[in-house]
Amino acid sequence: MAYKPAVLIVGAGPTGLVLALSLLKSGVPIRIVEKLRAPHGGARGTAIQPRTLELLAFLGVVHDIFAVSTLPLLMATHGTGQEVLKITRWEQEAQPSPHIPYPRVASCSQAEFEKVLRKHIEKLGAKVEYGVELTKFEQHASGVVANLRGSSTGDATYEETVECAYMVGGDGAKGHVRKSLGLPFLGETKEAERMLTASVDVDGLDREYWHTWGAFNRAAFALKPLKPAPLFQVQAVGPDLPATLPTDTEGIQRLFVSISGSQNITLSNATWISEWRANIRMASAFSVGRVFLAGDSAHSHSPAGGQGGNTAMQDAFNLAWKLALVTRGLASPALLKTYEAERVPVVAEMLSLSTQLHSLAFNRPRASTLDAGEELRNDKVMFRPRQLLQLGINYRWSPIVLEARAGEDDTSANNPYGQESSKLRAGDRAPDATPLVDADNTPGGVITLHSTFSTEHHTILAFLSATDTLAHLKPLTEYVDGGLARISVVHKSVLGREMRPKDSRALVDVEGTAHAGYDVHGDGLSFVVVRPDGIIGAYTHDVADIGRYFAAVRGFAA
Repeated sequence: MAYKPAVLIVGAGPTGLVLALSLLKSGVPIRIVEKLRAPHGGARGTAIQPRTLELLAFLGVVHDIFAVSTLPLLMATHGTGQEVLKITRWEQEAQPSPHIPYPRVASCSQAEFEKVLRKHIEKLGAKVEYGVELTKFEQHASGVVANLRGSSTGDATYEETVECAYMVGGDGAKGHVRKSLGLPFLGETKEAERMLTASVDVDGLDREYWHTWGAFNRAAFALKPLKPAPLFQVQAVGPDLPATLPTDTEGIQRLFVSISGSQNITLSNATWISEWRANIRMASAFSVGRVFLAGDSAHSHSPAGGQGGNTAMQDAFNLAWKLALVTRGLASPALLKTYEAERVPVVAEMLSLSTQLHSLAFNRPRASTLDAGEELRNDKVMFRPRQLLQLGINYRWSPIVLEARAGEDDTSANNPYGQESSKLRAGDRAPDATPLVDADNTPGGVITLHSTFSTEHHTILAFLSATDTLAHLKPLTEYVDGGLARISVVHKSVLGREMRPKDSRALVDVEGTAHAGYDVHGDGLSFVVVRPDGIIGAYTHDVADIGRYFAAVRGFAA
């Protein structure tokens, strides 16, 4: 019997890596195995949405991600070769606001992204075990027993048995875990709707734009610059693509020339060439007993809109803090049932939105004749509205979310991808705020509210009025002592910064952005409990409601 982790993670893509890092930061021992013998080197999904960037910031890795990313570029629609017909924006950014730290998408090669996450995992004493495959597993009352097969030096194979409390399948749409659980993968595959992707080096083309040629209702070819230079990602799509797509550099060059008419742009060193076919599905359940599905193992999607990989990582963030509380003995295992309850509506909406965008690219009617404006339609097909930034994703319907303010608990207009009302409610994303002053650690300096959040614990924000006393805050200390939360007292001015419980943080809301962002008005006392995944778990004016929230989290029973 090998080393016994609390959680065995199968699959080392972004889903598994984010889950591993989140659990390690919470002190949960893990193993993460990957049947590939080496990391995947392809660009693959490149869009990191603002909501995901916020969560990566909570993990402490976002600055390293930005170092290997580019901000979204304008899109250049070409005629022949380097001829530019039109320059457009392809994405709608969030409005500038102190409540949104990252208003735009970051573009990053998935290979580089995963490399950053692995580095941080290794700093915490763990590492991805490559060339290790899950062969079978079984569950019992107190854990999961998994059989692994690996390869050692000289290609000799070995087998081992691992016992763990929980197992998470992040091994993709064709992975072993979901199939072994016997869960149907509901949806459809459209063999005729294909896309060619590859990583290439490009000579003769600037890196200032995302470049497109051709037309989606015939054949389109796109080249997206990524770090490190001279890397570009190839995306080719359309009904007039050849029946057999190229599998080498020379073939991709010929396809590019046939669509672009270019004679002076050269593609070289093509790698990770892949033919994607539309496979839009969702598992009938996201868990069976002690085994969970996350990411592509639970849902397969169109790449249109850059939603799938981000949704996968947010699966991991949602599951991680719940697994951490349960494995540390701070919550009942019943809490894990809320993973599926919260994520299924979000995933279903993601599939609906990405499929709509997919249909724009793949199911547009063909023109009877090719008119002069045909190529100019690409920017409309590629345009991505603000909704896809995922800043509106919420769990207002969740059984563990507590909205305790009078008149604010209406869930009739729930929308998993956006807030139907402008009023902030429990279950919503917790807004950022800046400038704030930390009364203890940053004299003269400013911080953001999000910089005080962590994936390791809840954060209780206490907004005080002039008439509140320390007695109003004293009941909060039991959640700190119990390892569930940290407290931040948000003051309107520096004068009251000393009124706070022991071991809490005093924040001064210099310009009132925190009060405005959290709809705190007048002189009433307000408490906001922010979960480790950056969601408002509870919003109340009564400190006793915080006890109700944590009681529900710790002892939840569906």
